[in-house]
Amino acid sequence: MTSTEVLYKCEPMHTAAIFDLDGTITKWGTYTPFIIFVARQCPPKFFYALPIIIAAILYKLRLVTRDRVKEFMLRAVLGGIQRSEVSAHAATFSKRCVRKGLRPGAMHAIARHRAAGDFLVLATASFDFYAKFIGEKLGFDTVVGTEAEWDAQDRLSGKIAGNNCRGHEKLRKIMQVFPDLREKFHVVAYSDHHVDMPLLRWAHRAVAVNPSGRLRSCAAREGFCIVDWNKIS
Repeated sequence: MTSTEVLYKCEPMHTAAIFDLDGTITKWGTYTPFIIFVARQCPPKFFYALPIIIAAILYKLRLVTRDRVKEFMLRAVLGGIQRSEVSAHAATFSKRCVRKGLRPGAMHAIARHRAAGDFLVLATASFDFYAKFIGEKLGFDTVVGTEAEWDAQDRLSGKIAGNNCRGHEKLRKIMQVFPDLREKFHVVAYSDHHVDMPLLRWAHRAVAVNPSGRLRSCAAREGFCIVDWNKIS
C-alpha cells in the first residue's frame, strides 16, 4: 500500500500527528549509534572510526557539510552491502532502540494518538531503511525519511538519494507525499530542534519536546506548547 493510499484509507481521521524521531521520540540521536552497532558486527569496520571522527571535526569547523559527513559514515561502514543485510541490521537495531532508547512521554503521546485513531507520521532526517522499522514497531502509519541510494545490484552506495530530510526539505517531502494533508486533517507536529521550525510553523499546532535552547526561545515567542517527555504528564 502506498503512502497516498494509506492517507485516503484513513480519511475519516480528524488529526494527523507528525513526530520527529531523534531527540524527540528517542533520548538521543540514532544515526551514530546505528553506525556503531553495525561496525560492532564486523570489527574490521572500526578501522574507519578515526576517519569518521576527523570528518565530524571538519563538520564542526564548517569545512564540510552535514550531508557529506552523513554519507561518509554510511559509505565507510555499510557501503556495498546488500539491501537484505542492511535490513537485517536495521531490524535488530530498531528492536534495541525501541526497548531502551525512547522517552517515556513520547511513548505515552504516541499511544494516545493511536488510541484516538489519529493518522501517525514519523518524519525524520534518519535514513528510512532503519527508521521504517522503528515506525512500524511504534504503530506509525507511514515514515518519511532520508532516502539512501542503491546500485543496480541492490547494494548500498553510501550516498543520499535526493536531499537530507531535514529542515525545509522535511516539510517539502511531507507536502509532496501528502499534498492535501493540512486541508484534510488538523495537523499536530512534535520536535525537539529548531531546524524543524518550517514544519512546526506549518502545522496547526506545534509542540516543542525537550527543546534545544534555540527552539525553546522560538517556542516561547511563537506560542508553541513546550513539554518534557522524560516523564509522563
